[in-house]
Amino acid sequence: MSAERNSEKMRKRTRFTLERMQVIAVAIAIFILPLVMWPGLTDYNYTKSIAALVMISGLLILWGLSAWRRPSWRIHIPWVLIPVAGFLLAGLLSLIQATNARVVIQSLILLTYFVVLLWMIANVVRDQRDVRWILTALLASGTLAALYGVLQHFAILPGPPGTTGVNAVVSTMGNRNHLGGFLLYLIYPAMILLLGNRNIWGKALTALLISFALLVMLSLRQAGTRVALVAATTALLVGGLIFRPQRYIRAHRRWFIGLGGAIAVFCIFVLIFGLWGIPPKSSSEMDTDNPWLISAWEANSGKTRTWNWWIAAGMFVDHPITGIGLGNYKINFIPSNADFLATERGQAYNFPIPAASQAHNEVVQVGAELGALGLITLLASLTILAISLWVRLKRSSEKDQISLLLLTMGILAFLAHSLVSFPAHVVGSSLELVVFCGLALSLSYGTSMSFSWELRGWKAKAVHVVFIVVGLTVSTVALADARANWLMERGIDQVQAGLFATAEISLQRSLDLDFAPRQTYYYLAVAQIQLDKLDEAQINLEKCMTRFIDEAALLNYANLLVNTGQSEDAFEPLDLLLASHPRADIEPRALYLRALAISETGDPEEAIVLIEELLANNPRYETPHIGLGSIYASLDRMEEARATYNAGLGKVETALMKARSAIEAAGTKIAAEQAGELRAQINKLTYERATLLERLRELPASLSP
Repeated sequence: MSAERNSEKMRKRTRFTLERMQVIAVAIAIFILPLVMWPGLTDYNYTKSIAALVMISGLLILWGLSAWRRPSWRIHIPWVLIPVAGFLLAGLLSLIQATNARVVIQSLILLTYFVVLLWMIANVVRDQRDVRWILTALLASGTLAALYGVLQHFAILPGPPGTTGVNAVVSTMGNRNHLGGFLLYLIYPAMILLLGNRNIWGKALTALLISFALLVMLSLRQAGTRVALVAATTALLVGGLIFRPQRYIRAHRRWFIGLGGAIAVFCIFVLIFGLWGIPPKSSSEMDTDNPWLISAWEANSGKTRTWNWWIAAGMFVDHPITGIGLGNYKINFIPSNADFLATERGQAYNFPIPAASQAHNEVVQVGAELGALGLITLLASLTILAISLWVRLKRSSEKDQISLLLLTMGILAFLAHSLVSFPAHVVGSSLELVVFCGLALSLSYGTSMSFSWELRGWKAKAVHVVFIVVGLTVSTVALADARANWLMERGIDQVQAGLFATAEISLQRSLDLDFAPRQTYYYLAVAQIQLDKLDEAQINLEKCMTRFIDEAALLNYANLLVNTGQSEDAFEPLDLLLASHPRADIEPRALYLRALAISETGDPEEAIVLIEELLANNPRYETPHIGLGSIYASLDRMEEARATYNAGLGKVETALMKARSAIEAAGTKIAAEQAGELRAQINKLTYERATLLERLRELPASLSP
């Protein structure tokens, strides 16, 4: 009997140690992930995506150790995971009409991993101590990210080159909007720590950190986060009236009052030092003819967002069942934008807009990328989640009710903000949603709205083997992608420095490692054009058309076609580019190339009219003088050709002098990208100068006295 008792104690101790290890590992990952950044990669969100895949793989393998350390492995499955699995299936079916299948697979793997993390948290969190550990890790991470942003605001730590004040705040998120959203979603769930901590100094520190997070969030001048905060606060008051956990609130009323006081003090500090400052509105933004709400919407980029939404709606209409493919909104943006601008409604959107990677509304983007199947499964997932939270709230004690309410407010803040932004596409924000849902549906708050799956013997071990294989495979591919991204960034720097042969090697190595390469093809083509490898450059630019449809890619592709005698084929990319209302520095170049294509395909007189009109509207644009002079010369109008070449030469020499002066004046203070642009401009102008001089020499002597 004694041996059996000791054996049972050993099993309990092993189980306890394993459960604690799992919770601690999850807490460590949650603390680290929002702070991960690596300037050598494309952006902070990409770096976090790679880190998330590797960390969740490790957590998945650790979770599966239960299969070997216990006689049976009971897995807790919240009912909400059933419609969520349907949503993942909709993502898989979006491959049917996807422009780029690899982008779908890449996006789907990351989405699946976050769902697995939610499932894991719901299983390993078993009591309030576990909840506090994870929320403490999240609050500590958010505090450090907020502090980093504050130091950037006051120029103690550097922000992006050429930025000051609030515009310099990117923190570890890469964008102040992302930082503001991260802090917004954290505020109410973090109050659980205020309620659960018995140490007076711990409570005081928690109140201080929550107040600091709120202060920084409000100081970032993001209307979307402020509106979402109001919506979450209103929902919390309604929830308090419905469930009335009054006794528990009264027991902690001093701390609620203290937190409110700390927030008030911080807000006064913000107002005194002008940190809250609302960005000044231009006269165009202050439209007194519209109602206040519409004016406020338009002053906060509302019209740009509705433009993105109409484009997404067009994608949905074209692919209503399975959508255009998960993650493919950014690939389809320019063609869909051109289609929208051709409609009667699109005529009202006659202002510049950059190509968007996201639709700035998660529901709208789901409709575009996953079609009706995605919208139905998303609605089902949110409905089951709402029912699960309601049932758990109804069946919980007052203490658990207030905790569940606060977690629900974090979820609602995320959902409210997602109507005007894209937090589901930001790793740090997605992490918070997963954590709050996982905690609210965890065993810590009971087993309502869930069922269990018990695995014994070889079945449990087989599942863990699958976890190991999947985790190692995904991590290997993710790390290879990170290496590819680093090589791509290195190659881009080399292109900007004029090291085209070296850049070609770096970019080709990047392509060999990258699972779903996109802009790498474009920069490789740019290097190959400079190396006079035009056939290879054309192949890579054509690959961009299904991977990286960018204004610059379309322009360079058309330019290559025109310069290699394929003018007839150049009309398609040029017409698409011009129909999408490109930015001001791209449009004149596209118009010039189109005029050259018209001349090459048999109508030089029309081309002359178009180029002369282009020069009249863009008097500083020097390049068209080369093409116009050549057309005149081909028509034997030599004096007009000579005058055109001379006019272009004067403009080129003026522009060349300004560019050289700019790079000399900047010295070492100029950013590498700006220096690269200036060097490229100088090289281009130098080539144009030589071309114009050569063309002038080729003209017959003037017949005038």
